[in-house]
Amino acid sequence: MSTSTRSPKWRAVVRRPSRMLPLLAGFGLLALTGTAVASAAPSDAAHPALQHGAAALPVGGGYTLAFDDEFNGTSVDTSKWNYRTDQKAKSAQLPENVTEGDGHLRINVKKQTVGDFAYTGGGVVSKQKLRYGYYEVRARTTAGAGWHSAFWAQAGDGSDTYNADRRTEIDGFEVDSSTPSTIRHNIIPWFPAVSGYNPTSNNYTLPFDTSAAWHTYGFEWTEQHVAFYVDGKLAYEAPYPASIDTHDPLNIWLTDIATQTVDDSALPGHCDFDYVRYYQRDYYVDNATATGYSETGSWADSNQTGYTAGTRSRYATRPGATATWRPDLLSSGKYHVYLYKEASQTAADPDQTVEVGDGHRVHRSVVNGTIGATGWLDLGTYQFGRGTSGYVKLTGSAAYSRANAVKFVRQVP
Repeated sequence: MSTSTRSPKWRAVVRRPSRMLPLLAGFGLLALTGTAVASAAPSDAAHPALQHGAAALPVGGGYTLAFDDEFNGTSVDTSKWNYRTDQKAKSAQLPENVTEGDGHLRINVKKQTVGDFAYTGGGVVSKQKLRYGYYEVRARTTAGAGWHSAFWAQAGDGSDTYNADRRTEIDGFEVDSSTPSTIRHNIIPWFPAVSGYNPTSNNYTLPFDTSAAWHTYGFEWTEQHVAFYVDGKLAYEAPYPASIDTHDPLNIWLTDIATQTVDDSALPGHCDFDYVRYYQRDYYVDNATATGYSETGSWADSNQTGYTAGTRSRYATRPGATATWRPDLLSSGKYHVYLYKEASQTAADPDQTVEVGDGHRVHRSVVNGTIGATGWLDLGTYQFGRGTSGYVKLTGSAAYSRANAVKFVRQVP
């Protein structure tokens, strides 16, 4: 999570009982009177096999492993991770508190004075920014009161949770070690104002102690919703905020910090992560991505906000300019293709040529930017091969041809 001191709103719970039923049934709970009665806690399952290619996941088919760390090395892979190094709540976060060995990542928590802080925690933050997909970890949280273990996603490099890129926060789990059987999921739209936000969250009791054994925690993030899973069972689902400011790539955070009164007798302690995995199904390419987007001719930044938060769309200053979006597809299959069209009656190209190349044929159409509304324009469904052979190309016929984003949505039978 990004903060440890929040207004009372943070404790407000948005409950959707119908969405809780799969989890309650899966864990053998009774919720008829508002009091959950637990069956025997699940056993400590063996390390699940890593699924390469299309994965069998609780969210269904079409997903392919795109980023992971199995933590099987002897030190943290700093080509993948930054360390969390901020100082907040009741602890300073130190790189040396994060170790890797025996098949897992360990975040050590200590009674240790650093500046004005009497305790130290830590964590790692992925260097790669990721987008819509399914995220999962296998974790064992901290034992002993005072600590906040979390698996979450937000833009940042670990040096400050209040960074300029922060817009969206998705909490795969938050567990306070004083109540290790209570879990919390959040969707927090921070941008544009930090104060007065209204998080969508769910807080409930599990039939096991999260610090006593390994369990899996995952969330599926799409344009429309975020669905949270515990041990492969749906726990909570909420709509994803519709604002364009929330559609930004995020970094993965695995962290443990002191937030409450610490039980010194339980120190030193630790939070462990057995693996972290990100599976991708849909592909978004825009003028803000590092790869996949290219231009020819004369283009300039527009004053219009693009689909991705914090970016500007591009416009052609002369006829004949082209923009090309080329995804690197991890799996072959059928994909529905959409162009993010920015409409303007006075400053748009009425005769843009858009072609979709599927590696075998080229399909052309004409897009009039002076009519209709700004939003996703359906270009049809196509069979693409794995890799970068597929593309969308826009050619302008006049000034003010506009280019921003294209998405390739996997179609699953």
